[in-house]
Amino acid sequence: MSAAVLPITFAPLAAAAPATGPAAPTGPTQPEIRVVSWNICGEAGGRRGEAGYCPHRNEPEQKAAQIKKLVDERQANVVMLQEVCGVAADSHLELLRAQLGDGWDVRHASGARPDGRTDCRGALSGDLGVALAVKGTITASSSANMLPADPSGQDRQTLPVLCASVQGWTTRVCTTHIAVGESERVAQQIKNVKAYLGTAANTGFILGGDFNRNAGADHMKPLTDSFERCIDGFTYHGWDRATQRHSLHKLDHFFADRTPGSSRFAACAVDTSRMDRSENEPTSGPPTGYSDHAPIFARLPGAPVPVPGDMSGDGKPDLVAVDDTGKLRLYPGLGDGRVTGGHRVIGTGGWSGASVTHRGDFTGDGREDLLARIGTGLWLYPNTGDGSLGDRVRIGRDWPADAQIVAAGDVTGDGHPDLVARYEDKLWLYAGDPADRPQLKPRVQIGDDGWAPMTLSAAGDATGDGHPDLFVRDTRDDKLWLYRGRSDNTFGDRTLYGTRGWGTRNRPLVTGAADANGDGVADLWATTADGSGTLLYYKGGTNSAGDPADGEAGVIGPTGWKRIQAIS
Repeated sequence: MSAAVLPITFAPLAAAAPATGPAAPTGPTQPEIRVVSWNICGEAGGRRGEAGYCPHRNEPEQKAAQIKKLVDERQANVVMLQEVCGVAADSHLELLRAQLGDGWDVRHASGARPDGRTDCRGALSGDLGVALAVKGTITASSSANMLPADPSGQDRQTLPVLCASVQGWTTRVCTTHIAVGESERVAQQIKNVKAYLGTAANTGFILGGDFNRNAGADHMKPLTDSFERCIDGFTYHGWDRATQRHSLHKLDHFFADRTPGSSRFAACAVDTSRMDRSENEPTSGPPTGYSDHAPIFARLPGAPVPVPGDMSGDGKPDLVAVDDTGKLRLYPGLGDGRVTGGHRVIGTGGWSGASVTHRGDFTGDGREDLLARIGTGLWLYPNTGDGSLGDRVRIGRDWPADAQIVAAGDVTGDGHPDLVARYEDKLWLYAGDPADRPQLKPRVQIGDDGWAPMTLSAAGDATGDGHPDLFVRDTRDDKLWLYRGRSDNTFGDRTLYGTRGWGTRNRPLVTGAADANGDGVADLWATTADGSGTLLYYKGGTNSAGDPADGEAGVIGPTGWKRIQAIS
């Protein structure tokens, strides 16, 4: 029995405007990132004339006030701090949190001094470490000590790296503090930071901090050889009492993932006005700054964040289809669940039998890409901006010729899109590899035997819990299921999404339509076997239990859909 198809009312289309070239994207954009990084030497100890002296060290209110002024002057939306006391009341970070006000999210990671203590000394409260403040919502953060243990056991210092993902951003923000000296222990700390960025920074990152050495130092090669660098000015002032000489050094830096053909940084600067450059003598007058380090500043331009399913760049999910002549078609979405009556051919031949999918920016250029299993090869087709496809990149070999692939979204929660595949009667996850875009990491089995009768499509986050879900049609019982994404990168706890008429005889092809009408609910497209074939749009809804369900349906493509072999 075929499922009932109810009429859906669509608003009339506005008259077409004269053609003036490609339309500007209307989807969301990642905001411009304006970041300040500063080692505020914020721990008590060291009087005027002593080696450990730092100005205003016992005045956390002064430090917090200067950071706030710096944020206002630079219109910063990210602050990275080193040698900062955090968490406890009246600590630098809590004072700064109060001054920044609503809309800011703050994270802190503790480290230990060589004596193993983590608490800030003197009149200061809180733990010593590094911190991030972001104007936005931090959705995930992570930290880890990067400094290996001292083999002798005498030095118990720990120094963390701290990273955060921000809602609506594809760039992760990270900060760290590297130890002094040229020992193998310090060299390994820098290598550890580089490795951490390869797994934790994901889609893109900016790393700032005090690296305690010039960028040209040999120990810095893991970072300078792999990432783009910003800042090449003097950021630290020292005073040698023995020689009565000033010294300036380039110790603070920004790094970002490299983008082929362009720079990640739009601007870089050093603010020397807040760096104390006075002579450190017992009889010296007031300091000329607020730290022995200068704050550094960088700006990363904003970038488009692709709307899931949007190939054409207009902010509306689109439909991709393979026809019976082996061509790949693009049907632009209209934003109300419908697609245009006509189509564009974006692949002229060779697509018969392919499994195609498009959900996610695998190349990191702000455009949604297309992946295809063609024969036994897995390919990435970069989107040139309007849905046209660039030169393909092989991302997999020796795949089963019946494997079905689905770009399900960010399954792992690391900010990078992932691929789910069904073959050999099992379900597999191929996580996107941020260190080698657009390649994929080795497969991980996430579903045991029993997946051979299933056809998959991307549901997006249909349940609203922050994890992408899967639409799964069981060809044995004509039912359509929603498999809920879990925090362990698997899918389970399925609920019935469509109960009748979802077999291949009634609905030959089914695919998630992302949020095709912009109401925040996951939708579906499906073909029928009626006449020459129609295309249906299912406006996502809920069932009596409050679970997501297939909802109302309407015909949006009246004829010719029996010619279509696959849709995505």
